[in-house]
Amino acid sequence: MYKDKVMVQLYEIVEKNDVCLPVDATFLQLIQVMHSNAKGVVVLLKGDKPVGILTERDVVQMMYNKIKLEENIYFYARKTLVYTNEKRCIGYALNLMLENNIRHLVVINDDGTFTGIITQKDLLEKLEEEFDHTSLKIKHVKGYFPDLIAVDKKMNLREVLHKLMHHQISSVPVLEDGKAIGMITERDILKFAKDKVRFEDNVLSYMSSPVYCVDKEMSVVKVVQEMTKRNIRRVVVNDEEGKAESLLTDRDFARNLKGDFNHFMKLKLTYSKEILNLLPEMLIELVDLDEEQLVIWGNEKALNNFGTGFLDKPITELVPSDRWQEIYTYLCDNSKVSEIRFERDERIYEISGFYLYIERSDEKGRIQLFIRDITEEVILATVDPLTNIFNRRHINNILIMETDRCRRFSKIFSIAMIDIDDFKLVNDQHGHLIGDLVLQGFTKGIKDKLRQYDVIGRYGGEEFLLVLPELPKEMAFGVIDRIRSYIEQLQIKLENQLSLNVTASFGVACFPEDAESPKDLLIKADEKLYQAKRSGKNRVIV
Repeated sequence: MYKDKVMVQLYEIVEKNDVCLPVDATFLQLIQVMHSNAKGVVVLLKGDKPVGILTERDVVQMMYNKIKLEENIYFYARKTLVYTNEKRCIGYALNLMLENNIRHLVVINDDGTFTGIITQKDLLEKLEEEFDHTSLKIKHVKGYFPDLIAVDKKMNLREVLHKLMHHQISSVPVLEDGKAIGMITERDILKFAKDKVRFEDNVLSYMSSPVYCVDKEMSVVKVVQEMTKRNIRRVVVNDEEGKAESLLTDRDFARNLKGDFNHFMKLKLTYSKEILNLLPEMLIELVDLDEEQLVIWGNEKALNNFGTGFLDKPITELVPSDRWQEIYTYLCDNSKVSEIRFERDERIYEISGFYLYIERSDEKGRIQLFIRDITEEVILATVDPLTNIFNRRHINNILIMETDRCRRFSKIFSIAMIDIDDFKLVNDQHGHLIGDLVLQGFTKGIKDKLRQYDVIGRYGGEEFLLVLPELPKEMAFGVIDRIRSYIEQLQIKLENQLSLNVTASFGVACFPEDAESPKDLLIKADEKLYQAKRSGKNRVIV
């Protein structure tokens, strides 16, 4: 059955022999191996790990640029390396290849060791039975029939090579009076180079002939079977007069599988991947295999931000696993999530997305996630840009949360209102730029003396608020007086190796002894600060 074939694992069909070279291999070795394996691809290995990939098109490009046979090839292996685990099923592999627009998929084992290579042609041969469930005809193949790019029988091989490179195509039919009489492919060009054929020779001497031609009314089933039998990847589509009109490849047929794949395609977004690449947000797509959710595709913004290494990996390598479990559960229950935050590598991201149920034998569904980096927004909303500590709004929120926490658990904490003494004189005598440097140096001095869980915020101008969890009034006095003494002796560095001393006054209040609400605590601490100012400054009043 088709579903059984879809569940075939890649290690059962992967091509392992004669498909790889070490990174120090030469162009000549590449030509020889690619010619012998007939896969159109060679993987470069560093030790036993894949680090690069080269296709027939790369070889043709290298020949076109007249690369020397003894030159090392690693520099030219610049394609994005998309790989998957050998335990994945072939249905998943086909989707991965289609989503990322590749013909060849590198297969590895659990520790990243190279296992082999899979091509779209390999997968089509395994999934060929699926076509039997349809009455699909060539004319039904989705997408448009592109304008045929072909060469005349009078052209030489050099002109053919130029045509392949100019249009970035893998093959061209050779025409006589509009009818296809032969075919030249990138693989042929590869063989010509190996056999040292003169590229000034006429194309008739080297083209493959006859060409397999079909008309639009032919059954896709029969065409795919014939392609498999002939071991070819492309057919020429003729018009009503028997003249060549277009060229179809195995990729076109892979994209038009019916049944379960077609069901999913109906659920897909109507926008193309090219449009999604223009989005300002990062977008990734996951396959839900029930036990894990794998990243199968990312738009250019996501690839630029996270790299290509997250493809074919569980989403938990991107989103912390405990946070992802919350998001995934909510997605399954509600089919969508919006504006959920998570942290990764000291960055803050916001995630929104939706779930598409597929319910196939090999796949539970698809998840599309929009990811936005909101680190700068959060910083702007919570951090004072001059001193790089919390702003007034956020330190007030922290005070409210700490009050609620201590009320629930019968805990205590203290706060301190802080004011730099005579700061107006600093601005008047030295200017506001020096005043800013004093604020920055003063803030750093206090932060250096705080415990890890103490919190400081700029309340406005030269005034600051300090929140000290779990500290009763007497202990808070001792901690804050040591800070006051440290600040008094601190040499705040300015420009041109100059420095300046300042002092500060502190007013302390304690929850619940002095007040039981954030507002009343602030009033109490402010009263004590005012007393410290009137008593001569540079002191702590409790």
